[in-house]
Amino acid sequence: MARRKIALILILVGMMVLILSPWKETSRPQTVPAVAIPQAEPAIVSEPAELAMPARLSVAVAMEEEAFQMLAEQNVEFRKRHRDITVALTRVEPDNAYRYFQRASEMEEAADVMLLSSDWVSEFAASGYLLPVEAAFVGKAEAEQFDALIAPVKWNDYKWGVPLDFDPYVLVWNETLLEQWLGNGVSLPLTIEQWGAVATKSAETFGNPVIAAGQQDADASQPASGPISWLSIDPNDPYALLSWLENAAGTRTDTLWTDGGESWAASPLGNALELVDAYRAGMRFASSAATVRDQMYGGDTLVAAVPYSVAMELMDNGNPSVKLKLDHSSWRLPYVWPRGTSYVMSSGTAVEEAAMTWISEMTDASIQSANEKRLNRLPVYRSIYDGDTGSLSNLLPSRGGQSFPNQASSMDGPELAGRLLKLKSLWQQFASSQLSIEEWKQNWS
Repeated sequence: MARRKIALILILVGMMVLILSPWKETSRPQTVPAVAIPQAEPAIVSEPAELAMPARLSVAVAMEEEAFQMLAEQNVEFRKRHRDITVALTRVEPDNAYRYFQRASEMEEAADVMLLSSDWVSEFAASGYLLPVEAAFVGKAEAEQFDALIAPVKWNDYKWGVPLDFDPYVLVWNETLLEQWLGNGVSLPLTIEQWGAVATKSAETFGNPVIAAGQQDADASQPASGPISWLSIDPNDPYALLSWLENAAGTRTDTLWTDGGESWAASPLGNALELVDAYRAGMRFASSAATVRDQMYGGDTLVAAVPYSVAMELMDNGNPSVKLKLDHSSWRLPYVWPRGTSYVMSSGTAVEEAAMTWISEMTDASIQSANEKRLNRLPVYRSIYDGDTGSLSNLLPSRGGQSFPNQASSMDGPELAGRLLKLKSLWQQFASSQLSIEEWKQNWS
């Protein structure tokens, strides 16, 4: 009996083992998937822009040595503020600037940023060499601009340049000599008849005008005891001629290309040009500031037509015996040639943002004011004149009216640069007596 019970128990246990074994196997998972526990994403710490996006910027400027040195100093300060932007500066001789920049642009080798004469900007833009620079006008920069300065950099409803400064021509007189020839109390500007009188006085000091013309050296001054020139002027700068014509004729010259050549007929401008033709023997031609300084300090030139920046250097007289007087009365005309410069951006640049940043900061009010104090280059912002307590506040007394520099030229556009180049060629030939007044008129038409 006991054996039967034991056997029955064993049978029952075995059956239970067989029944329960499958459940035991299936209860063990083959793979345990990992449970993703949500975690906060680690904060992404971005590098400063100056480290993450470095830029190499090339800048080419047409400047004299002193101005270029000052720009280099200003660029050092810029680099301290923008360590992500490396700037390579190149100086271009101003006399060769147009051909240099034109050739570099044609060859697609132009610098990212260039400093051009404002009168060239629309031609370069129309040729596809530039990109618009609206983004470089920060804050009220555009509203600050005088019309005569901003108009040349506009074309096809875009702005292609940011004005930096301007340097219009003025006259510097030997006041003592002027009073000797025309009497005390003579007022400026002279009439065309008075210009004729001083040219005649000059011819008398030369004796034989033919001999005097043969002795004349383009860049050499005569001794004070010898002939006295009635006018010193740059024979290579068309703006010099235009500025003198404006002063002598009392009329604007930007209309010369739109009047069909009538200005060279019986008109104030035509009469002034004929005076130059008749008295070329009594003129001195100076293409450098140093030559003009020697001529004026030597007392052997009555008046010099020079840029404002050069005039201010002359007024710091190096010869106490020569009394000089600055005449910018022609600035009361509706328009005179401002001779402005503007920064532009090459269409081939790959660092557009860096170029915009550099242009914007290198044309701001502080830079303009510093350039005026050290280089005598006039600022382009109205507010600088309004806020000045020195000579600048009275330099453009009618800056809110209709006189210069509040009106745009009647001769803006892509054709202007070429027309000025042609005028330069005519003026060089005319000044050197290779061109008569009649040939001038024929070439002009």
